[in-house]
Amino acid sequence: MERLKKKYHDLSLRKAFVLTVFITFCIVVVLSGLSVWSCLKFRQYLLPDSNEVTLTIDIATTDGETITLNCRVRLGEGMTPIPRMLAEADGEPIIENYNLSSIETNIIKVENSYNMLTPKRKIAYRGCEILMIVLPAVFSVAGILFCGFFFYHEKLNRPLELLSQATEQIADKNLDFKLSYESGDEMGNLCRSFEQMRHALDENNRELWKMIEERKIVQASIAHDLRNPIAIVEGYAEYLQMNLHTGNLTMERIMQISGNMEKAAKRLEQYTESIRAIDQLDDIGISRTQIPIEDFIENVSEDLSLMAAGEKIRLDIVGEIPKGLVWIDTALLYRILENILNNALRYAKETVTLSFEMGNRSLTISVTDDGVGFSEEILSNKSRLLMPVTSEDGHCGLGLTISRLLCKKHDGRLELSNHPSGGATVKIIVEV
Repeated sequence: MERLKKKYHDLSLRKAFVLTVFITFCIVVVLSGLSVWSCLKFRQYLLPDSNEVTLTIDIATTDGETITLNCRVRLGEGMTPIPRMLAEADGEPIIENYNLSSIETNIIKVENSYNMLTPKRKIAYRGCEILMIVLPAVFSVAGILFCGFFFYHEKLNRPLELLSQATEQIADKNLDFKLSYESGDEMGNLCRSFEQMRHALDENNRELWKMIEERKIVQASIAHDLRNPIAIVEGYAEYLQMNLHTGNLTMERIMQISGNMEKAAKRLEQYTESIRAIDQLDDIGISRTQIPIEDFIENVSEDLSLMAAGEKIRLDIVGEIPKGLVWIDTALLYRILENILNNALRYAKETVTLSFEMGNRSLTISVTDDGVGFSEEILSNKSRLLMPVTSEDGHCGLGLTISRLLCKKHDGRLELSNHPSGGATVKIIVEV
């Protein structure tokens, strides 16, 4: 029974409707036939032989006597003999039939079998005639109503109710629910499409909130990192206002203060450029292509080696070179590596090490330098979008920030750590 119900639920709306109408029609025909047959049988019980009539006749006997009698006659047949009783001398009754051919008969009244029924039987007989007409009509109307209600209840009611509830949830700005309706018909496809739309809206909503949170982090990072150069400029400005009119400042001291204020101004300028560069990352799209990973490593290693040679730093590629086809955005991944290597070359003493490792669905690229490693401030602020200031020239970790954002666009992440033997390690992990 459950299998039949499941098959019915998986039928298309048109096929299910045609099947429901056909089954209902068959049921109506069967019930109507049974009701008409039952009424005919009951009428036959009430009126055993409808071809018989009852005659009321007067018989004139030879002795001049007139006798009124009732007799049954079947239509199309002759009159049945009419018995009479004679008495013999010894008292024994003798029964013989009237000789209708030799006596005079007069038919007074002809009545069919119905007229001979009792009043109650006549009502029952007429009631059967009415039921033979009414019952098929009632079954037809009931079948139409049943067909409509059954089809609506089994095929439309549940999905429409689920869609209505889901629409109310979305109207209330609630996307934390799941629309599930297991059926292979059009309503099941509609519910699955609606669920896909809800999931897409939920993902977009989460991404939007993530972007908002990242913007908050950017704002907090900017407020934190701008505080020091602004405080320096304000402090030197107050100092000059307080001491210029006294004449105690030497030209050397003024030049020193001017140089420090210029450095702070450059740091502020670099911050604004950093924010502009980060904003432009939102317009970058991902264009993946399928290429052999060994070809990509060979090309990128050659370019990165030239960059390292320009800084008089040796670039070593360690470990086994993975092989196989990957789906990557080569330009995006090259930009990430370029930014990470620039940071590594800035702090490396002699060597930068590069390694590649293929996982199940990811590619891990590790860049390690032999410098002093990341400061505790950077490692303890991994959630910040903008890295803290790391040098006096105003470098604010823009390369790491851009690389982190580009890794997210490539469905990956950036991990920062210090190598046990010294130096900083940056792991680029992207889905391929």
